[in-house]
Amino acid sequence: MRKVFTLVQLLCFFFASAQDLNWNTVSYTTGSLSANFGLIGSPASTVTFTVTGNTNRIDANYPVKYIANPSGSANDCAVNCAVRSSVTFTTLSESVVYEFNFSPAVTGLSFRIYDIDGTNASSGDRAIVTAVNGTTAQNITMTTSSGPTITGSGTTTATATGTQGNTTDDFINVSIISGVTRLSVAYSNNPNNGSPGNRSFSIGNMSWSGVLPVKWVSFTGRKQINGSVLLNWVTASETNADKYIIEKSMDGQRFNPVSELPATGRNNINYYSFNDAGPIAGTVLYRIKQTDFDGKYDYSGIVMIKQQAGLQKSLVFPNPATDMLTITLPGNVQLKNVKVFDVNGRLVMDAVNTSNLLNIKRLSKGLYSLQAENTSGEIFSSYFIKQ
Repeated sequence: MRKVFTLVQLLCFFFASAQDLNWNTVSYTTGSLSANFGLIGSPASTVTFTVTGNTNRIDANYPVKYIANPSGSANDCAVNCAVRSSVTFTTLSESVVYEFNFSPAVTGLSFRIYDIDGTNASSGDRAIVTAVNGTTAQNITMTTSSGPTITGSGTTTATATGTQGNTTDDFINVSIISGVTRLSVAYSNNPNNGSPGNRSFSIGNMSWSGVLPVKWVSFTGRKQINGSVLLNWVTASETNADKYIIEKSMDGQRFNPVSELPATGRNNINYYSFNDAGPIAGTVLYRIKQTDFDGKYDYSGIVMIKQQAGLQKSLVFPNPATDMLTITLPGNVQLKNVKVFDVNGRLVMDAVNTSNLLNIKRLSKGLYSLQAENTSGEIFSSYFIKQ
């Protein structure tokens, strides 16, 4: 967090090969809160950079490109260049968000965050990393050899907090295997810090191993009069796209293929539709698995279709919900246990309940399945959307 930023000698990180976004070579104007780098990288993706939040707290002449030592030195800029930002917060609640957008989505994204240090008692700072592919949150892996305290690595919200003292320029390694269309780094005070003040950090060069061949525009579904379900989806930029596999789930955990359609392969707007004539009972979920010619794949969002006759018997409300769910079981019997699963079948909540209220505030936005067990051992299920 010091104004003078001196990188210690570092071993080459996992993106030590040719860079995709290298701060030494991209065109960026000092102090700018937005930049369009155009089509860069190999594989190539259009990359934009924006800064939002409490931007009036950013110090003059920042952000700025930090250029490290010459080629061949310990701090070769091919590895250690960065965009540097210095911020003077006036309250602990303030933050500045550094956002990168990629089109098409990139896979295997990796980079470093430098200089998250200080202590809980004073001068500490924090970086929170999130990423999405379209509207789907992606898991973040965050590691460090020393220094910052890391929480949430392997989840959709990974956090590095300065707790080690203001003595070295420590760094955090960040990687995201799945597709990313938007990456956000929210920079703020350590909330355990005693007072706000001047903080500084840097975001290093970025690399990625591939790009997703399809840009999802929309995916919708509706039940027809004859009982079938009509699915419609729209895509763009179908680079190397092979086919679309329609998948269906009756329990929100296991998705099974129903049919598949070939991709048109055109780089303009493409329209697709599929009619599922299979029986619909209760709640059914659909998603599209897009596969390219080299075996890489990506998923659309999820469409939920409800059997109309069951709408008045909803187990949870409100739906969608933001903070609290009210759970009602047939006969208004007492709850014993509630389990919540994400769309990939992972258990994200396991709570013992004696009331009919469930706090879901900490869950990420998205679709979830819920299993509620009453005191007699009977299990009931439902779905809800967290907003």
